[in-house]
Parts: sequence; C-alpha cells; structure tokens
Amino acid sequence: MTKPKRVQRPKDELKNELIEQIALLRHSCQAFDSGLEAVGKHIAICLRVLLHDHRQSRALLDQLGLRSGRYLTSAPSLNPRNIATECNLVAMHLSDVGARYIPLVATGGGPMGLQPIPFVNWWNDPVLKDNQGRKFCRRELVLHVADTDGGAHVDPELDEAYMAISRENSLGWVFSTNKSAVPLDGRPELICMRQIAHELLSTIHQGTSAYSQYAQPIVPED
Repeated sequence: MTKPKRVQRPKDELKNELIEQIALLRHSCQAFDSGLEAVGKHIAICLRVLLHDHRQSRALLDQLGLRSGRYLTSAPSLNPRNIATECNLVAMHLSDVGARYIPLVATGGGPMGLQPIPFVNWWNDPVLKDNQGRKFCRRELVLHVADTDGGAHVDPELDEAYMAISRENSLGWVFSTNKSAVPLDGRPELICMRQIAHELLSTIHQGTSAYSQYAQPIVPED
C-alpha cells in the first residue's frame, strides 16, 4: 500500500490554530471554575496539543517557534528535606463541612506568585510527591490524563503511581474532625490541569505579543 502523501500546513493556518486552541483552553477553564471538574480532561488535551512532542507529532507552540524561552510557574520546587507529601500546584479549601482541592489561582495565586523559569524545567521538574516518594512533573500529569484517563483515551489499565494519586489518596491529605478523617473532595490531578492552564495562559499573555490579546488568564470569581 502506498503511503499517503502529507503536505505542509501554511504558517497562517498554524497561527489560526493556536488562536483556536487558546480559546478552547480558556473556555475549558471557565467551565472548570463553574463546577465541572471533569473538564480538566479536556484541559489536558489542549495542553498536550500545545506543549508535547511525540514521534512525528510536534507541539503547536514548537511549530510556531514559541515553546522555548521562560514559562511562568506558580509552584515552588519540591523540598528535598521534606518527608511529607507535596502538591505545589494546588491548595486546600476548608469549610465547616469539609475540605477540597482547589487550584492556586483560586487563592489569589499562591505564596510565590508567578516566576519565570526555562521551559525545560517548567515542563519536566517534579511538582508533586506522594506518600511513597513517587514524583510527577507537569508533563507526566498532563500525559496521564490526556492519553490514558479520559482525555483522548480511556485505557483499561492505568499506571500504578498515577492510580494511587488520582484514586487512592496517596497524597494523604485529609479533613479531620473529632470523629473521622476523610480525603479531600476532588481529583488532585484534574485540579493540577487547571493550574497548569493558568500558568500557560499567563505565559502567553505576558510574553507573546502576537497572541497576548487572546490569552487573558481566567481568574475564578469569589
């Protein structure tokens, strides 16, 4: 069988595709903030399209020469001396009846605000450590959600460490009362998708003049 011929996309088409992907990402963030946590799976797809190279598939930002440079991070580095679990893209929201995971953007931005770091570090440095010392970077979290857990595919099996983070509370964060201790509400990996999207939108908005008007970050209403 003859291999189908492939043709180069025009540069203007790639630019329009980026504008559309940014719009999809912003729309998904709005839906997430309205209470649809599962849309974090669609956020993961947008992030993968924009950021991830795989075999013959190139990240859209890379095709446009926009993936290198410095990206804005809201997550401090994992503390190598800390024996406790860490998830530096999320926070805990407490109420009289329980507690839940929320993205840092919902707290006003977190303790360090947004700081620029090289893309390779932003994408690959660990931002989460569970109770077994297993670590995840942004890239790994995005690809687990997008490729195996309901983004673009629903795999019959999941990575053991990812299963523990997403289903078994291997972060160990709980809401305690005099009578019980229960895990926080929400899926931490999906909350991470929302925060990563905020960082990416903020990076494009502040640093890419040709697209900054399209990438105004979405900030949850109080």
